[in-house]
Amino acid sequence: MIKQGIINFFKNLKYFFTPLGTLALGFIFGLSVLIPGIIASFSTLADSVQKILSDTTIDYNALKDSAISAVQALDWNDPSEAIKTMLSNDWLMQTLNECVSSFVGSAEVYTAQFTTVINAFTTDLVSYFAAFIVFLVLGLIGGYFLTRWLVRRNIARRSLWKYLLNAFIDSLLTATLVALCVWLIQVWKPGALISSLVSILLFGFISLFEAYVVHAWKKVDIKQVVNAKNIFKLFATDLIIFVLAWVCVLLAIVLTNPIVGIVIGIVLMEIAFIVIGLNAEAYVKSVSENG
Repeated sequence: MIKQGIINFFKNLKYFFTPLGTLALGFIFGLSVLIPGIIASFSTLADSVQKILSDTTIDYNALKDSAISAVQALDWNDPSEAIKTMLSNDWLMQTLNECVSSFVGSAEVYTAQFTTVINAFTTDLVSYFAAFIVFLVLGLIGGYFLTRWLVRRNIARRSLWKYLLNAFIDSLLTATLVALCVWLIQVWKPGALISSLVSILLFGFISLFEAYVVHAWKKVDIKQVVNAKNIFKLFATDLIIFVLAWVCVLLAIVLTNPIVGIVIGIVLMEIAFIVIGLNAEAYVKSVSENG
């Protein structure tokens, strides 16, 4: 089982570009909303400020120099933190006041109006960034299910009625396991630790039992599949795959950079969790086919 699980993990790395592709699509669609949205928001902010200062002679050179200085003063050694600061209400308000003060004696008379337009500006930005994140998440979820379908077709194909049967058994046994763990925690203080250990072992039992019902019912003896030895082997297999995936992620970070490493890591961990979720079925299916 352990050897088969490890082989399945490396064999299904051929689907690496499937979740990566859907994630990239989500990123592209997100940018198609985010970039025009940011440009439109800045344009609206500039128009609003210009209307507020309509009774004032604006020194655009002084305004530009002051804005550039404020942006350059941020710590760009940490770009994410610098951008977060630059998009905060406090920084925008302070910077706008300083920019206006470069050609107006006092900007305090405009504070209330500036506050209104800045709040509207940041609200718009938050909505555009939220849309960007939604597209990323959709790309991630879509990639997961598409990759899971491809991996399942490769190592644990099953018919529709078997899928429905497995879903029913899984729901029933999982609900029972959760109820048991909650009850154990309530009646016994060390129950949290015990329930965690019990959950790990019962998860292996449930996975093997479900796989037996779906793939090996009346074909092999249930004791040949669902036993303590196989439960521990399944746990060891899942743990090894998880560790292997993390090692690959760390190597990607070391050999490239953290951003590329994180993207590669997301894809590798998706494949690892998919294979882990199908290990029991793949094993039981092979036992059933081999008699």
